[in-house]
Amino acid sequence: MILLPAAVSLSAQSRPAERKIVSAEAKVGGSFEQLVALRELPDGRVLVTDVGPRSVILADFKQGSLTPVGRTGQGSSEYRFPGELLAFGGDSTYIVDRGARRLLKVSPDGRIVGAVGLPDGVGGPTIVRGVDRAGRIYLQGGSSDGPEGPDSAPADSVAILRWNPATGQIDSVTRIKPPAIQVSHSEGAGARAVVIRPQPYSAADGWIATSDGHVAVARAGDYHVEWFDDGVGKSGAAVPFTPVRVTDADKYRFLDAMENNRGRITIGGPAGAAASAPPPPSLEDFTWPEYKPAFVGNSGIFATPEGELWVQRYTPAADSTPVFDVFDSRGQVISTVTLPLGARLIGVGQGVLYATRNEREGHQILERYRR
Repeated sequence: MILLPAAVSLSAQSRPAERKIVSAEAKVGGSFEQLVALRELPDGRVLVTDVGPRSVILADFKQGSLTPVGRTGQGSSEYRFPGELLAFGGDSTYIVDRGARRLLKVSPDGRIVGAVGLPDGVGGPTIVRGVDRAGRIYLQGGSSDGPEGPDSAPADSVAILRWNPATGQIDSVTRIKPPAIQVSHSEGAGARAVVIRPQPYSAADGWIATSDGHVAVARAGDYHVEWFDDGVGKSGAAVPFTPVRVTDADKYRFLDAMENNRGRITIGGPAGAAASAPPPPSLEDFTWPEYKPAFVGNSGIFATPEGELWVQRYTPAADSTPVFDVFDSRGQVISTVTLPLGARLIGVGQGVLYATRNEREGHQILERYRR
């Protein structure tokens, strides 16, 4: 069943005054490597995913403690590559295991107590962006125009899917424009490495689902927000913005992020064969746009428990001050908020924000801000 949004005409809306968040109210850690996801528990503790050591950790701001949750492995209660952390059933959490295409259920006391495999026939990368109170899971599908896999052509649009594990039913909420990608190959020792990397600063839609079953989509075309409720979409007005020019500093920042080669997939060849590692990306490997799009993408989109949507805008590479537009449930901008220089937002909670900051080389601290 395809659920399509109602058409709503857009007109430009004015920007509200900017509000600054200056300092953190609490801190924990100092040994994190690369935090990418956070889930606030009802008692104020938080679960975080650290993709450096591929671990999930239960952090307690009051006690200053860090407790591992599960471990890396192949077992039924282990994860291969943990990613997003999704609230489920009030006090439980799903870990998105990107490496195994499944969700691991975590009890309130930090134990992995079950697993749910993602549905067959849904291609593309494992992108899960929410679970509602009815247990329906919201994920991003692949292209319906051809076979999925490293060699398939990138899709111009992909579906946001709502899947009910209890019944197996899958609905399409809407379609979005995904980030543009670049596919290249390298050969070695009888194996072939398919290198999939994002195109620099490509304009793409971003989205997230909430526990009450709403889906928010930030559209990149003219920068506006749509809220979907059971397939019916309400569009806010277009938001004016000044495009940020892509400079050499922006290009080198993008290259630095690509150096880890996490996008490489090795396929084919005899058992045990290894493809030669592709060389580090260079400026000449990409087609660079003249300007950045309005907002960062999924990594900069957050839904608060109160029903607001926070969307991170792009800023010049020389300025690491995070800037967020805050939208209400009608898709209207109600405030613009800046975080302290160098902070990186990774999660929101009841009246608070959670951000990382580099404390020393290779290590991060987790901070909590009152919003």
